[in-house]
Amino acid sequence: PPEVRDKRRQRLLKCLGNNIIRNYLFNVFVESLGVKERYERFIKDWPNLFLSIARGSPVADSKGILANTDRSIEEFGDFPIADVFKKHPGLMGLTKEARLVKYFTLLFNAMVNAVRVANRVIPPGRTPIPECRLNLGDHQSDVIPGTPHKPDITFYYRDYAEENAHSIHAILEAKMDPNPSRTPEDTRGQLADYGHLLNDKQATRTFAPVFYLHGHLLTLHAYYRDNLYIVELGQLCFNTDNWTSARAERIQSCLMQFWFLLTLESDIFGHFCNVSKESDSFFFSQKINVESKGDSKIEVLYSISQDVKDVKDGAALFCIKETIARYSYMIGRHVHLFRGKFNGEHDAVLKLSWTPVNRLPEGAAYAILNKRPVEGIPEIFSKGLLISNLNGYRLEFVLMEYCGQSMAEYLKDKTDNQKVELVPRFVEQLTLCLAQANDTGVLHRDISAGNVCIKNDRVYVIDWGCAKVIGWGAAEDAARDATPTQPNHIDVAKQWGFNATTVGQVEVAKDPFTGTPLFMGIPMLSSSPIRGILDDMESVLYVVMDAVRPADTKRDDVQGFKFLDSPSLAITRWGLIQEDAVLLKGFSVGSISPRLKELICAMRRFLFEPENKVISHRLWSDNTFVRQINWDAAPRFMHPKAIELLKEDNGQLKRPAEDEVNAGPFKKLAL
Repeated sequence: PPEVRDKRRQRLLKCLGNNIIRNYLFNVFVESLGVKERYERFIKDWPNLFLSIARGSPVADSKGILANTDRSIEEFGDFPIADVFKKHPGLMGLTKEARLVKYFTLLFNAMVNAVRVANRVIPPGRTPIPECRLNLGDHQSDVIPGTPHKPDITFYYRDYAEENAHSIHAILEAKMDPNPSRTPEDTRGQLADYGHLLNDKQATRTFAPVFYLHGHLLTLHAYYRDNLYIVELGQLCFNTDNWTSARAERIQSCLMQFWFLLTLESDIFGHFCNVSKESDSFFFSQKINVESKGDSKIEVLYSISQDVKDVKDGAALFCIKETIARYSYMIGRHVHLFRGKFNGEHDAVLKLSWTPVNRLPEGAAYAILNKRPVEGIPEIFSKGLLISNLNGYRLEFVLMEYCGQSMAEYLKDKTDNQKVELVPRFVEQLTLCLAQANDTGVLHRDISAGNVCIKNDRVYVIDWGCAKVIGWGAAEDAARDATPTQPNHIDVAKQWGFNATTVGQVEVAKDPFTGTPLFMGIPMLSSSPIRGILDDMESVLYVVMDAVRPADTKRDDVQGFKFLDSPSLAITRWGLIQEDAVLLKGFSVGSISPRLKELICAMRRFLFEPENKVISHRLWSDNTFVRQINWDAAPRFMHPKAIELLKEDNGQLKRPAEDEVNAGPFKKLAL
């Protein structure tokens, strides 16, 4: 619906904020792509490639696009635009924008023909002109298949069997706004929407190219993660009846720049690997070797066939079975998830993640977790960096074992007796995993329904992409656990190419804003800067209650999960934790078995009744409040080893106050 679309576009513009680089020079942009010398050779070899077309360009004014009637048809050379308007009398009956789109279509076809003719006889010393292997699709009236989007023009890879969101190379939108020097907000939102579409649907994207024809002016909007580069290409037609050869040359320059960009290889213009030809697979390889073990080159098959084909060039093989749906944002972390088979044997998940360079890579978190035994984390088959820094973001991959269903999905078909047997065991395993991770120096920070999985009656905690290393920045923590065979924390940071102190401080600053709000603890919902293992344990309580509530209840109807805003939910939950019966009713679990009620009530007392007295309102109202716990309740639900590790936590249970000092100026980065 239009209102939903408009809200989405406003949100995308808000995400971009001030991260828009306007009037970005074309030469600087092609240099960033590593093809500046190629472009200089292109314009040197073919200086007048599109000049005859440029001379015959029409005029774009307040009436729309019109034939340049002040010039005789003979002067237009090979591309008589005036004649186009005569041959197609219906053109003038179109709206201004439809006429502009039609003109661009004719222009594009003329450029394709000019290149074809020029390449027939290439003068000695010149390089062939790159031909355009794209099909132009008009979507003014029809949506891109599988999406609600109607851009004016899409450029599809010609070698793909289907034209859809996965086969788009670039998009073009045309407008005839009265003020060509200013783009209206709704149009900016529309362009951002197209950029988000490409970055979201195409896992191999490094940026999404959206061309914008604004009257007579053509620009490229290159959407990276949270940066937009607006590259001025120039004018595509005249903006005055006063025809001059100089203006025609400017149009020729614009056409040359547009053609050069549009015909670049896909692994240069918008992707980290070549996808211009449809294939049953794509390759990627580590650009930076972060560890000695694991596969440095991986071939990804788009589907699982009955007969797994031979692996090429010694690469590991991952066959996609399905794409795991995941909502993505324009800024911050961006993830593509695929489930499939690894080397024909292992049920696996491939995760491609864009992460800000001042945040902790998930692969580094796993490297630290593997320094000590941590039960309940996925086996990692391979991990590494594909791009170390692209406009402030790194691209990493993790290939790991598939860990089954969420706890709620797993329990959905189980009987009450089975739940009574399984759930206490799951909670023990979950608390042990988090305690062992905490002992290793890693805090998960995003315990939620989707990140606690069950496979073969065993709990797995997945998605450590929001994790942080506890106390990083202090020498004794950064160098802990160093052995001849295991790297210390600082060495892990060096292997993954980031500054441990900076990342540690930024992660602390991000503490109050990291996680899934519905499963956040009360202090985190209140933006407390003091975050530790108890906040993850509180999230475990909400995950368990969500998993065991009756099937005939909906999460949105449960008082404890009704989200208006974070502070309101914090106050609601503080009211619910006052008594066992109130908590059970507030989370719609009052009708579950007595054994599971006892489990949930024990977790409530552990978290919220130190010294057998309910925590005061300071839990949500005082950001400096340090919570205590009720150790007497712990044995009723927690694994004995987890209790032992948490009691030996050397102060990390309460989270060191120096983290606040260490965060210092990085607080602004979190906002």
